[in-house]
Amino acid sequence: MIDPGQLADDREKLREILAREEFREIEEPGESWLDIAWEKILDALGDLLQKAEVSPGTASVLSWVIVLAAAAGAAALLYIGVRRMVRTSRSDEQLLTYEEVTRTHADYLRLAREKGNQGEWREGLRCSFLALLSYMQERSWIRIETWKTNWEYAEEIYDRQPEWEPFFRKHARLYEQAWYGRAELEPAVFWEAVTEMERRLDGEGLHEQRH
Repeated sequence: MIDPGQLADDREKLREILAREEFREIEEPGESWLDIAWEKILDALGDLLQKAEVSPGTASVLSWVIVLAAAAGAAALLYIGVRRMVRTSRSDEQLLTYEEVTRTHADYLRLAREKGNQGEWREGLRCSFLALLSYMQERSWIRIETWKTNWEYAEEIYDRQPEWEPFFRKHARLYEQAWYGRAELEPAVFWEAVTEMERRLDGEGLHEQRH
């Protein structure tokens, strides 16, 4: 049988693991649903192991396996929770409206410069990023949907045009920080991003025309 003191130590180990920053990103103040769920799981496992006839050495190894498995399970639940939260939190602030889907990447590049000249840096950066999405849809690398996250687009790009995936992630991250994260966007950063986008998209377009 497992010593009750050992089981208490195992509970404490799990709490230390779940207290790490990566397991606290979506936690609300007070006791979270994750704390309650794992407390119940540990209680059930404790009852089971206390009744099991195993040697002390085996019990120690088994308890560690349980703690690690519980932590892995917590990570999986956290990942699922984050993805759900991303979709829910953005349901009222869609990247694209249905009307905007019909614009071309050239339309969005022109709009990006217009917004920049008006000092509307965040809106201009949004147009620049939409130019990238439209460009990729025009080439059937992705299919734009109002409900998709940028990281779902990244997975599509990786499957079809992996050499473009780092470029997409770079600009998606900048857009996410400025648009959703409300990070301050410096004019110099905006113009650098727009210029890089124009160079990449227009350059690729000219390259395709030559062929």
